[in-house]
Amino acid sequence: MSKRQRRVVVGGVTLIILLSILIFVTFSGSQVAKKPSELKSDKSLIGKPVRLNGKVVKGSFKSLKDHYEFEVTDGRSQIKIHYSGVLPNSFDEGREIIADGVYQRGVFKAENLLVKCPSKYVPKLEKGK
Repeated sequence: MSKRQRRVVVGGVTLIILLSILIFVTFSGSQVAKKPSELKSDKSLIGKPVRLNGKVVKGSFKSLKDHYEFEVTDGRSQIKIHYSGVLPNSFDEGREIIADGVYQRGVFKAENLLVKCPSKYVPKLEKGK
């Protein structure tokens, strides 16, 4: 094998290895959001990083000294969330959220919190119409 052929083979193998690593890293960090009923029923998720998706229960929000406390639901089950970060501007009761955190002892301790945008734009009605 000539030097040129060897370089092409080594370069090709290196490229395949790097692409494999990139694909692995990209897909290993992705999470599927769990609903409250799924999280409560799957004991294997307790104490592990989880993404939670649900609607903030109206009347459940409390602002305490060092954290916020509220509940989310999927219509079948509810989970209490503790969150110590800055609330997103669009956060409100009744809105759908996505929270990253850990579920343990019946409480989901959120580290990140996102508010989902409505899937359909509905304009506010003007006064008098």
